[in-house]
Amino acid sequence: MKKRIAVIGLGSFGRSAAITLTQMGVEVIAIDKDFENVDSIKDDVLIAIQVDGTDQESLEEQDLQHVDAAVVAIGTDFEETLLTVAALKKLGVPKVVSRARTRIRKDILEQVGCDRVVLPEEEVGHNVAKELISDIFFDRIELGKDHSIAQLVAPEAMLGNHIDELRRRLEDYQLNIVTIKRQTPRRNFLGQDTVEHIISVPKADDMVLEGDILVLFGHDKNLREFADDVDTA
Repeated sequence: MKKRIAVIGLGSFGRSAAITLTQMGVEVIAIDKDFENVDSIKDDVLIAIQVDGTDQESLEEQDLQHVDAAVVAIGTDFEETLLTVAALKKLGVPKVVSRARTRIRKDILEQVGCDRVVLPEEEVGHNVAKELISDIFFDRIELGKDHSIAQLVAPEAMLGNHIDELRRRLEDYQLNIVTIKRQTPRRNFLGQDTVEHIISVPKADDMVLEGDILVLFGHDKNLREFADDVDTA
């Protein structure tokens, strides 16, 4: 099942986030109280709606309580941002990302439950969109505009698979496995410890073990599809 993400506020930041998420295969609900902003993006996203984001009842009528995440990209009106974040959290949206101009405002938004607050130095809509690619990837490095190297802990469904089996599964998503990071237990004079072992060129008969970190490379949209399937497996 595809992820569904709401983007509230369709200025340059919100528009960039909404379009990037759509390009990665996410179902985007784009929301703004300004008709012109809504009209200008309606052909680029799944749904575009003219709604006041601070109105919890209106958001509920649009079924926003069932989205996987929301990006609050309202401009300079901090009170409006704060009310929108609060409304989304009251609806039970599991992950809310917003923006703040100062660290004081960042602290206030976090106090009302905002899960991620973007400061001006981080404020690029397509970067925020890519952060939402999936919670299963704990690290990601962009290689060009649309490709990334991403790391994830080996999912339970893949444990015991040989690398040749894993490669065949990844081929369905046009992804490549780059390497495997494995935590190997060892004992030193302080007691039990672990050392990270890098399997730089995984062999066909190498097996995926519990705790392995898989390093994958591919198009962001394919990583998104793979992540969705792993999340629902």
